[in-house]
Amino acid sequence: MVRLYSRLKTDSCNLLSCLLLISSLMADAHAADGDIVHVVSHDKTLVQTDPSTGSNSYAKWTQFPATGESYRKVTLWITYACPDGLHCGEWDYIDQVMLKRSGRADDPSVNIELARMISPYGWRFESDWQFTWHSDVTDFALLLHDSVEIEFVHTGYESNTDRGWLITLDFEIQLGPPPTRCLRMDTLWCGTFPYGDSTRDIESLLHPIEFRAPVGADFARLRIHQTGHGMDDLENCAEFCAKNRQVIFDDSLINERSLWRECGENPLHPQAGTWIFDRANWCPGAVVYPDVYDLPIGKIDGHTVDVAMEPYINPSQPSANWRIYSYLFYYAAPASSDDISVDEITSPGDLDEYSRFNPSCDQLSFVMKNNGSEVIRSVNVFYGIAGHEEHSYAWTGHLEPLERTDVMQFADLPLVDKPESVFVRLEDPNGSADEFPHDNIAYSIASPVVVYPTTFVLELRTNRDAGETSYRLSDGDGNPVRQRAPGSMAAFTTYSDTLSLDAGCYRLAVADTSGDGLELWFNPDAGRGYVRFLDLNGRLLREFTSDFGSSIVHHFTTSTEYTAVDSSVCLVHAFPPRNEGTFDVDVFLNMSAAATLRVEPEDSDSTVFSMELTNFKSGFVPVDISGAPDGIYRVIVSAHGKEVTQRIRVKR
Repeated sequence: MVRLYSRLKTDSCNLLSCLLLISSLMADAHAADGDIVHVVSHDKTLVQTDPSTGSNSYAKWTQFPATGESYRKVTLWITYACPDGLHCGEWDYIDQVMLKRSGRADDPSVNIELARMISPYGWRFESDWQFTWHSDVTDFALLLHDSVEIEFVHTGYESNTDRGWLITLDFEIQLGPPPTRCLRMDTLWCGTFPYGDSTRDIESLLHPIEFRAPVGADFARLRIHQTGHGMDDLENCAEFCAKNRQVIFDDSLINERSLWRECGENPLHPQAGTWIFDRANWCPGAVVYPDVYDLPIGKIDGHTVDVAMEPYINPSQPSANWRIYSYLFYYAAPASSDDISVDEITSPGDLDEYSRFNPSCDQLSFVMKNNGSEVIRSVNVFYGIAGHEEHSYAWTGHLEPLERTDVMQFADLPLVDKPESVFVRLEDPNGSADEFPHDNIAYSIASPVVVYPTTFVLELRTNRDAGETSYRLSDGDGNPVRQRAPGSMAAFTTYSDTLSLDAGCYRLAVADTSGDGLELWFNPDAGRGYVRFLDLNGRLLREFTSDFGSSIVHHFTTSTEYTAVDSSVCLVHAFPPRNEGTFDVDVFLNMSAAATLRVEPEDSDSTVFSMELTNFKSGFVPVDISGAPDGIYRVIVSAHGKEVTQRIRVKR
C-alpha cells in the first residue's frame, strides 16, 4: 500500500498528524522533492509464535516507488498492539524486519535485516494498548523500490492459542536527492554465532573480510545489529554479561565498546517481566540500535574490515550466542557543502519513544543533522507554535559532515490548552543558503501539561531501598525549587512536602540510582513505595507509576484557578503482582468510606478472599490466598459506588 502526500508548506499541523488530515494522491502522481510517501507492508497483522520451531514468518509482497525515484530519507515505524480477544505476548523475543527478496517470487531470498525489535513483556497490557517505535533505514534505500517482499519474523516458544501481537510496519519515505549516493551494498557477517565454545571459537567465524570499493566511492559505511542471548552457567552470557567488541579497519582499531544497554530509562514502562535489567545491547520492548561506522576509503584499492569479540570460554556448558547482522554500504562524497536538516523534534512531542519527558512546558529538544561536506559551525534556529509568536536564536558548535547532534534549550513556548503544532526550522548553515531546504523544517505535537493548584502536597513513600531514591523540583528555567537528595530518607517512611509555588511551569524529576523504581515484582522484599500529588484535603491530584525504573519526569503548571477534584477516586495496587499467594494491596480513597476487598479467579465469579474495610482512607491491606491454586486472579475493591480491578498471577 503506497500513499503520497504533498510536502507541508505550513506550520499549522504536525507532520504525522497531518498525514491523517490531508487527502492522499494517486500513487503515480507527480512527486516533488520533500514529498512524503508511506508504504505499509503489514497493517495490523496478527503475529504469533510457532512453538514447534521457535520461529514464525509473516511475509508480504509490497509495492514501493519505482526505481527511478530517489529517496532523501527512509524511516520505518513499527507498531505493536494487543489483538482483539487475545492477550498481548508475554515474553521478550527477538523479532526481525527482513527484506526477504525483491523482483519476483521465484527470485532467491536475500534475507537482509532492516531492523530488529525485542518484543515487550506484554502480559499485563490492557486490550487497547499499543506502542510505536521507529528506526532510520535510509542505508537500505537502494533496495526499497518496485516489488519487495517484506518479512516479519517472530521468534519464541510461548503459547499461540491465547496471545499474540498486531504488527504494523510503515515505511515513511521522504523523496529527493540523497545527501550521499549509495553505490553498492555488501553483506558481511549474518547469523547466530556461538560464544564461549572452545570447539567453535567465535573468532574463527567472525573472520576478517576483504573488499574493494566501487569506482566513485568516497567512504564505506559499516552497519551492525548485534545482541547477546542465552544464559550460560558461568557468567549468564551472553544476555547478562557485558563484553567488549572491537571494530578493525585496515588493521587499525577504529572503535571498541562494551556491548551493554541500560534499560531503566526504557520509555515502554512498566512491563510485566524483568524489563529494567540491563542486557547485552538490547532491552525488552525496544528497537535494537544499529552501530554505524563510516570508513574512509582513500585511494587504496583493497581494504579489510573485521570485528573481534572479547575472549571468553565456558569450559562446562557453553550456550551463549550473539545474533549479528552486518552490512557494508559504499557511498559517494556528499553532494552538497552546506546542508543541514531537522531529523526530528523530541520535545515537545507526542511520539511514544519520547513519552518519558513529554508533554513538556519548558524545553525544546530536536535532532539536527549535517548532510553536507563542510563542518557546520553555525545555524539560525526558528521555532514556535502555530498561530503564536515565532522565536529564534543562533546555534554555534562543531557538527561534522554526516553527523547528528541533540539540541536542547529552555524555551519560551506558550502554554497550550489543546494539542497544537510545534515547528523547528533551520536556516543559513555557516551563513550560507541551504542547498536542500526541503528538510529544514520539522513538526511535532505539543500537548497540554497538567495543571495543579499553586499549593499542594508531594507525598513520597520510600521502600526498603530508600537510599537510592531522590527527587528534584525545578522551575521553568531549570532552577531548583525543592529537593531531597539520595540517602536523605529512611526506609518504609512517608514524606509529605507541602509545595507553595508561583503560577508557572515546573519539572519534577524522581530518580532511583539502582534503576528498579519504588517497586519491582522481581524484588518483593524491597516492598512498594509511591509518589503522589495530593491537595490540602488529602485528595488525589496525580499518581505516578511506582515501577518506573530509573526515573520519573513530569512537567506541570500551577494556577490559582484550579478546580476541585473528583471525590470518588479509588486506587488499587497489589504487590507483588506475581506472587505465591501472599501479597499486600495498597488502597487509596479520596474520601474515607466503607469498602470491600475481594479476590476472584479470572475465569469465574467465585470468591477466594473477602474483607470489609470500615471508614477506610488509605493503607496497605495484607492478603493470603496461599490455599488457592496457581493462576490469574482479579483483586477487586468496591468503594464510592465503583469497582477497581487489578490482575495478579499466583505461581509457586
